[in-house]
Amino acid sequence: MAGRPPWESVNDWNRIRPRVTPHFVSKTPLPKLTERPNPRLQNPSMETSISTPPPQSAAFSRMQQFMTPAAVPSISTELLTTADGELNRELNAFLFDPPSDPSLLSGNRIAICCTNGVEEVEILGAQRWLMEHGATVHVVSPRIGEFHPTLGLRFPPLAATHVLAIRLMENAGWIKIDTYMDEADTADYDAVILPGGCWNPDALRADEHARAFVREMHAAGKPTCAICHGQWVMVSAGILKGKKATAVWNIHVDLENAGAIVTDEPCVVDGNLITSRFPYDLPRMIQAMVKQLLPAKPANGGE
Repeated sequence: MAGRPPWESVNDWNRIRPRVTPHFVSKTPLPKLTERPNPRLQNPSMETSISTPPPQSAAFSRMQQFMTPAAVPSISTELLTTADGELNRELNAFLFDPPSDPSLLSGNRIAICCTNGVEEVEILGAQRWLMEHGATVHVVSPRIGEFHPTLGLRFPPLAATHVLAIRLMENAGWIKIDTYMDEADTADYDAVILPGGCWNPDALRADEHARAFVREMHAAGKPTCAICHGQWVMVSAGILKGKKATAVWNIHVDLENAGAIVTDEPCVVDGNLITSRFPYDLPRMIQAMVKQLLPAKPANGGE
């Protein structure tokens, strides 16, 4: 049901949650993370049984034994990509399989618009997949600017040139800004992506240049994409009225209040408006975007 988080009841949570492969200690040498055997070729019964974790899961499981638990709630890329769910497997292939066509997107320029608090797997997953397939990708962000001293805000010097990524509520690393929002020209880009992370779009939607950029990209018929909470920027840009869309479950009501027709699907496409819900939907969102950038060529976002 649109507007209701899928974890609202036990039955709903059991329906949508990925089943995490349990940790275990392997007695055989661990494979390198660059090796990715097809577990279904090695174990034809895997479709109905996950009693034996695939080698890559074993590698991640072993790696986590050398990591201390996060002190705050976090999203684990390892768990996202090794859990036994259809969308988790798609994300695994999207992030770890080598590109079959490194020149697929040659000549295309993609803007990823974000600011501090951007969800790490969504920005880096999109950025690296697109670059590995030949696209030019720019991280476009507002300038920090000046704040009145009564607000008590303080930013490290690095924030002038980088954005801080997060994993749900855990600080991750800093990602370099390629272009400032007030300098970005929609004529220079073929598509725009608005990643999530709760804090990032909540701040980005307040930037007039970001709102104008999103409106102009959408009006020009260029793929305008958002995932997770990124749709908040679309709400503030006023481009969702009468459009089919989705988002992370918590903010379905915000999309409905903006006039959108909300559905709970991994990826919803309405013209050049492309939206997705959660990090494991990223491959489908990118695939939909690539199909619009290269309509004459089949796209495989889950290579």
